[in-house]
Amino acid sequence: MKSPEQAAFKAILIVTVLIALVMLPFVARAKEHGPHGPPSFQQFDADGSGFVSEEEFNATRAARHAKMAEEGRQMKGMATAPAFSDLDTDGDGQLNEAELVAGQKAHRASMRKGKQGKGMHHGMGHGKGMKMPTFPDLDLDGNGCIDAEEFARHQAERHGAPAE
Repeated sequence: MKSPEQAAFKAILIVTVLIALVMLPFVARAKEHGPHGPPSFQQFDADGSGFVSEEEFNATRAARHAKMAEEGRQMKGMATAPAFSDLDTDGDGQLNEAELVAGQKAHRASMRKGKQGKGMHHGMGHGKGMKMPTFPDLDLDGNGCIDAEEFARHQAERHGAPAE
């Protein structure tokens, strides 16, 4: 006969194994998407020089946006993302790690600040304007780029501004 301790141990072991098996698909999906948040300085610094050129910055950003579009992920903050020149505070034509990190922090802070307005409280639901657009929503001709006309059309539809 088994003791009550052995039976309890066996039950706990079975439950633990079942939980682990149930969690496997979720872990695999999380690894598939990779980390969220802004790319690290090392991801931008493709040549390992310790500085990020405008070409490296634009290439990294474009690759990230293309990957997000392919995955159908939301493009949060894309419309307000700072340009290279906004981050290059010393004007030397390249970004050091401090400039990039400071710019990323400022952008995240401005995004958080924008979410404190009317309509972001419980019970308001996902009304018009609450769902962030994905890349394909803006890339109307499907060429992998969002030009000024496509962006203006999106702004007009979303905010009622006149399309030019």
